[in-house]
Amino acid sequence: MILNKFYNTNPFRKLISIAATERERDFTKSICKKCESDIVIYYLSQGHIIYGFIAVSVNKINDIPCISIEYLLVKEEYRKKSYEELDKKRISEFLLFFVYDLGLNLKEQIGLRWLSLLPDNNPLEKYYIETYKFTKFKFDKKTFLFLSLKS
Repeated sequence: MILNKFYNTNPFRKLISIAATERERDFTKSICKKCESDIVIYYLSQGHIIYGFIAVSVNKINDIPCISIEYLLVKEEYRKKSYEELDKKRISEFLLFFVYDLGLNLKEQIGLRWLSLLPDNNPLEKYYIETYKFTKFKFDKKTFLFLSLKS
């Protein structure tokens, strides 16, 4: 599997095949439009198969410099499976760790302090808090999760 990236171009046609539901298609379409300006999309592929992608931005949330996961999607048939070539990680976990490492690399250059995400639902919120030790923070009527970027 190879990690690639899209930036300054709309990758919608390549990524829409990953979405299994109308809601996922709508999120994918919205995120792909933002790729033309302020979001970078990393996707995991092998040959013509795209397994999943993660959309990332750098911003401030309540004046906290963050690398933010805007959207993470894994094609349905590849979810909840561990892969030998990803060090026995699931695709979503591999992509999450990739963004965390990216944040660590950018930390010294641009002063990032946190990895942030806005969980899609309560079970995911609970999963990220219990599994990865994210901290919950409510701001502007939204619940964000933060993970400190520690070397």
